[in-house]
Amino acid sequence: MKIYYIANARMPTEKAHGIQIAKMSEALRAAGADVTLVVPRRGSGGSLKNVYNLAADIPVVRIPVIPYAQSFLIGSASFMFSVFFFLLVKKMIGKKFLVYTIDMDQFSFSFIPFLGVPYFVEIHDAKRRGALFNFLFKHAMGVLTINHIIKNKLCARFGLSEEKVLVAPNGISYEFFNAVSITCEQARVALGLPQESRIALYAGQFYAWKGLEIFAEAARRAPNVLFYLAGGTRESFEKVTGIRALQENILFGGIRPYKEMPLLMRAADALIVLGTKRDEYSYFHTSPMKLFEYLPIGRPIVASRTPAIADMVSEKEVFFYEPDNAENMAHAIVEAIRNKTVAATKVASARALAERYTWETRAESVLAKMISRR
Repeated sequence: MKIYYIANARMPTEKAHGIQIAKMSEALRAAGADVTLVVPRRGSGGSLKNVYNLAADIPVVRIPVIPYAQSFLIGSASFMFSVFFFLLVKKMIGKKFLVYTIDMDQFSFSFIPFLGVPYFVEIHDAKRRGALFNFLFKHAMGVLTINHIIKNKLCARFGLSEEKVLVAPNGISYEFFNAVSITCEQARVALGLPQESRIALYAGQFYAWKGLEIFAEAARRAPNVLFYLAGGTRESFEKVTGIRALQENILFGGIRPYKEMPLLMRAADALIVLGTKRDEYSYFHTSPMKLFEYLPIGRPIVASRTPAIADMVSEKEVFFYEPDNAENMAHAIVEAIRNKTVAATKVASARALAERYTWETRAESVLAKMISRR
């Protein structure tokens, strides 16, 4: 089965969606599909294998586009037209293929129904009613959503059948995150982190929709915990949150390479997943990859009790805190670190759950859905 995976994203990229696109492409190929990734010609390019710890390189076609520096909309529109003609030529010379695409923006995939080829769309938020999405979903062979909340909203808004929509949260490279046999002490030596500290790690990009400002107050309420934020600098944190007065027990690790993640996570005493009521995407629609990457690490997870996160994990696997409640977050972190017995039970359940959320399992479910609906 030939699949062109269309993604309006710079690849490779330091952003989390790059991991998702690369790992999903790899998993689809491992499941038997002949996948070629089609992306805009932006950035330095280069091999994806080393950046994302892939078993082999993925074939990539880099489509010429107008630089995004001029305008994101213009750049996305140029990608849309370039990909349309690239695929149209393939069709005209008799090539048989499917299209798999992901909503990296809100319109660059809208040309796909006009190609007259089977296509599958991956959707990461509940789209608003409109002719564009109605047409896209109507003619798709299948739709993938990353949680049940998005599925239910799409089915209600666009009249989609339950059978047409597959729920498949983001995944994990289980062997990669489970293979590192290193103690917390050894990991801290390797990373230059203090041995005596109780470290709560947040690993993720510094985006406004994540509710990062909670860390300022949570750190004040848990002064004996070192909050290690790996995903940006102090300057980027201040820019996103507007907060400049920070406690001394907040340490910034900058953006760390993907290959370092298992080591970094094993250096922590607790692992944090954010979520805020103040943003619809964060509260209802996100499927944090770091949550899945945390599951097999063997450290207690402290997660915001948003509907999106509660759709994927429960009290069996994580210590929940109430969204935007810094006091409750601080209490949950301290409890996760101090209560070894409860933490050990949750860690064991998290490890068991991790095996259900592999990229391989996700890709196999997508291919099965494609085959069933052809």
